[in-house]
Amino acid sequence: MTIKDYDKLTSHSGAAPFQPVVFDLVQDRTVMVHIDAQNDFLHEDGAYARQQINIAHMQRVIAPIRRLVEVGRRHGIPQIWTRHGTRGAVDAGAFHKLRPQLEQGGLRQGTWGYQLLDTIGAQDEDWFVEKTRLSGFFQTNLEVILRGLKAETVLFTGVLTNQCVAATSKDAMFRNFQPIVIEECTGTTLPNLHEPALAMMKVGWAEVTTLDDILCRIDALPRA
Repeated sequence: MTIKDYDKLTSHSGAAPFQPVVFDLVQDRTVMVHIDAQNDFLHEDGAYARQQINIAHMQRVIAPIRRLVEVGRRHGIPQIWTRHGTRGAVDAGAFHKLRPQLEQGGLRQGTWGYQLLDTIGAQDEDWFVEKTRLSGFFQTNLEVILRGLKAETVLFTGVLTNQCVAATSKDAMFRNFQPIVIEECTGTTLPNLHEPALAMMKVGWAEVTTLDDILCRIDALPRA
């Protein structure tokens, strides 16, 4: 499905109720935020796969994120990685009511499943944010990091499209950052919600684009 195909999900009569945006990538003002690329979501031995949940649509993000990170590093774009998890059901709140398969394990701080996938491309010098709710901004230091990096435009990848990616990118717009969500770099447990979620982002608060497009725009920036 191409980006233009998302317009079918927002068809209307009368004047257009929104205007799609293209945010500028500016050297030293662009940052990447990768949402929850953790073993429990993406690894065959992770909590979701062990519960017989189909993780294929989430795993689709692995190679595109690696490619995006590789190109971003060549141009000096800072990399931020979030990890979602709690100590247990007590501090997870309603999250575990909606995901009862996690009440006995999974997304637990300090475990192998909580860690980022080894092959995703994270490095020790990157920034890491620990979150306990869908939005990466809720009671975390993500905004402090972005302000310190003088970020204006934020590129978003990760899982789940309709959950943490949507929530974090929306909160980014609330804080006057310019969010760009990359289609091939996002995935979900419910693929039928992937395209509607991206359409909602495009209509409401973000630029939604393709990996090829964003790589071309990054390559137009000076190299680090």
